[in-house]
Formats: sequence, C-alpha cells, structure tokens
Amino acid sequence: MTTYFRNEQAAREQPALMPVQSQEVDEGYRLVDPNGVLTPTVEHVQWVDNHPSGPDTHVVVSFEDGTDIEFPFDVPLTAVWHDERRPVRGADLASAAPASWGRPLDR
Repeated sequence: MTTYFRNEQAAREQPALMPVQSQEVDEGYRLVDPNGVLTPTVEHVQWVDNHPSGPDTHVVVSFEDGTDIEFPFDVPLTAVWHDERRPVRGADLASAAPASWGRPLDR
C-alpha cells in the first residue's frame, strides 16, 4: 500500500479513499469500518505466524485506542491517511464500508 513519489503533486493526486487488502494495511492510516465510520489510526500491523489456519493467513491490526482486530488475508478494505486534509463525504464513507470485517481480540 505504501507508495513513494518524487514530487508532492503526484502524491496529492492520489484518491483520499484508498482500496487495500487486509494484509496490505499500513500504520498511519484509518480504515472505514462496516458502519461507514473511520477507525482510530492504525498503530501497528502484525502478520500472525502461528495461526491455526497456517502462517501468513491472518493479520492483526492494532489501533491507537487499544483495539486489536484480526483479519484473514484478502479482506477488501478502504483506508484514509490519518492526516488527510481533503474532505471525505459521509456518503463516500458509507459506500466504502466493507462487507466483512475482522474479529476483535481481547487484550
């Protein structure tokens, strides 16, 4: 998901809402949840090596509010940079809401 640009103009031309697979989520982004609301900022992403389904099949996304969500790989999500300055309409967030979501983990 991380893309590097040589000039700021190209970086600003990227869409505010970025489609991403669960295993491609990066720190510093917010996700659109199933209710069409932005999550807190992603603080850490950890691929689960010892999952019962096998290695590299699940990822745990930790948010800055302390919430941890485990996603299987290949869940389509939508991400927004935490400091996005362009307005994102509520209708756009609602249409970007994922059909499936991971499961919360207890700390």
